[in-house]
Amino acid sequence: MNYIKQINAFYDRLETNSLSTSAIALWHALMHINNKAGWQREFSVAVSVLCVKTGLSERTISNARNELKQKKFIDFKSRKGNKSAVYILEDLSETIARNLSYKSTDKENLQEINADNSSDKNIVSAINADSVSVNLSYNVSDSVSDNLSALNKLNETKQNETNIAANRQTNFFNQYMLCFNGQPNPIQIEEINSFIDNDGLSEEVICLAFKKAAEAGAKYPYARAVLNSWAQKGIKTITDVQKEQEERLKKQTNNKKRVEPVPDWLNSSEQQSQEQKIDEKKKRELEERLKKYRKEA
Repeated sequence: MNYIKQINAFYDRLETNSLSTSAIALWHALMHINNKAGWQREFSVAVSVLCVKTGLSERTISNARNELKQKKFIDFKSRKGNKSAVYILEDLSETIARNLSYKSTDKENLQEINADNSSDKNIVSAINADSVSVNLSYNVSDSVSDNLSALNKLNETKQNETNIAANRQTNFFNQYMLCFNGQPNPIQIEEINSFIDNDGLSEEVICLAFKKAAEAGAKYPYARAVLNSWAQKGIKTITDVQKEQEERLKKQTNNKKRVEPVPDWLNSSEQQSQEQKIDEKKKRELEERLKKYRKEA
């Protein structure tokens, strides 16, 4: 399987076959696990592991698993005892390709039926058939070409939007897994998308916050605090982050160079100690003179 193709096919299929956020998170977790396993046809994974990777409870995972099976995104087999269930991921890219081939075949059959019907009409009345066929050919060809062009544009727009969303999630999904050794849960995914869509932070900035948290030995809440701080400061790009760091370093350097003033009480205490030394010196000189006078007397 190709990871990117499967994600693109997954979001294409969501347009006509919606899933709950729990089912979406579980599908991504199963894809990640099967990718690490080398894309096995069948693989097993414990529910406890899925709970860690999705942030969902065992009951929610059971419901999401059944939903994915009913809508033919996955298949699974439960096993007796404490054995983990065996999962099979459907190749969504092949499913979409088959559907497209079926649709094209249906169109060809329909064209053949129409051709047969028109030939029968030609036998009944050649003149009327000629005029009707001419009018129909112009009208149908114009309407079909217009509809197809509009449909193609709509499909291209949806495909582009889907690819952007899929690539975005793939980027920060991969970085999140590298930094925090697990996948973001649905709530975290909504938060991250909000930072991108509402606050205008770039995906590179999101990934950088994950790296900073990992370097500090912290988890996602640390990265969220960093992203909140950047959003409040209007930081949106990597360049903005670099400028903010440079300004912070300048402030720290200026604070180190600043000379703190000496307090008055320290000056006064030093002055008093010097005066005391002078008084003691004078006192010793007077005592020596007195001794000298006493000896002479």
